[in-house]
Amino acid sequence: MKTSRRELLRVGLGALPVVTIGGSMPMFLSKFAMAQTKPSTQISDDNIIVVVQLSGGNDGLNTVVPAGRDEYLKARPGLGIKEKLHKLNDELSLNPGLTAFKELFDKCQLAIVNGCGYPEPNRSHFQAMEIWHTADPKGERDHGGWLGHYLDHCCRGTATSSLSAVNIGSELPQALVNQGPPVPSIQSVDDFQVKTDPATQFDAKREQQIIADLNKVHEATPALQFLARQATNAIVESEQIRKLTAGYKPDVDYPGGLGQQLRLIAQIIAGNFGTKLFYCQVGGFDTHSNQAGQHENLLRQVSISIQAFLKDLGAKGLADKVVVMAFSEFGRRVQQNDSSGTDHGTAGPMFVAGAKVKGGLYGSYPSLAADQLDNGDLKYTTDFRRVYTTLLEKWLNADAASVLSNRFEPLAFLGTVATSAPTTAPQESPTTAPSTAPAAPAEQPMMRG
Repeated sequence: MKTSRRELLRVGLGALPVVTIGGSMPMFLSKFAMAQTKPSTQISDDNIIVVVQLSGGNDGLNTVVPAGRDEYLKARPGLGIKEKLHKLNDELSLNPGLTAFKELFDKCQLAIVNGCGYPEPNRSHFQAMEIWHTADPKGERDHGGWLGHYLDHCCRGTATSSLSAVNIGSELPQALVNQGPPVPSIQSVDDFQVKTDPATQFDAKREQQIIADLNKVHEATPALQFLARQATNAIVESEQIRKLTAGYKPDVDYPGGLGQQLRLIAQIIAGNFGTKLFYCQVGGFDTHSNQAGQHENLLRQVSISIQAFLKDLGAKGLADKVVVMAFSEFGRRVQQNDSSGTDHGTAGPMFVAGAKVKGGLYGSYPSLAADQLDNGDLKYTTDFRRVYTTLLEKWLNADAASVLSNRFEPLAFLGTVATSAPTTAPQESPTTAPSTAPAAPAEQPMMRG
């Protein structure tokens, strides 16, 4: 059966398994052309970042708990945690659900960055998340994400650019939006396969034949020739991905939900496709009512999932390649509400875990004194973009100022991965106690125990 030009074009577009094409063909082709330019900075060979988004606004005060503070217990007579805490130092402890995180902390593999936020905080879920995704509190840049900008600046035209990032889920987060090839959003390895249109008059076998016929077209337009190459690459790459990941066997038991997302990430990492960025998320942190039990359970699931993931990678000799960063769009208010919960607030902790992480407490813990609060909310002490800067410069060897369009001091929870990484700003060491002042270079690393 002869394949028509219209069929070639239609099926060629539908055959791209990890590409969602929105807008016109010229726009898509222009993005492809941009992706062929050389990166502006050198990148490290194989380091990987896994971002875990805690959606809903995690209550930082009941995550890293200032249990010895009178202001904390007075503000939270029903929610203040007094027992079964995991002590970090004389002032701060971890929530009872974070046993796995305490184990990582004691192994010096968990950095806890206190008081993360930004000027003029926003308490809307959507707007706050956009700020964290774009690293742009003032909304002055385009709508690309901070990780998307990394892909644009540092991964274009590289050997792994076609699969430099993967999102686990059904909807691409704004953090990964970029100007180059679209980032795939998957929920299983089986999603890496040629997609056929269920509404078509052709069956899947016929559409596969049409894709093969694309490569026999010599008089085609540049757009159709491009589709021919992309369709063929899609078939080859999808088969390679499924073949290489088929032999993966986890060395740990992963819990449900987030654990299964991280298991999928471990499977792809084990396949060694050169993917540098992974993104996943877990919800439920919008704890306006009956917070105590559900919040502890959520934190337990997060910590045991991340610990299992790192153990699995360690058993496979891959742990030194990966760091995990966990964040939420905002914290909660200091005062508990009338529904045994907490409402939208501001600053909160960020977590970075991994075998190569210099564990400890970083940044100053926000003051709970009444005259130091911002209308009942914590004042941030560490700009969250300092964490991004640290990951970009010290782990991916990228020019963070180009990616973030601004310069921020890196923290000291990661060492230098390459001599060409920019290191002009002084590093900050872990802090030993809470402080009311904005984050500044601190003393010596804290003692753990």
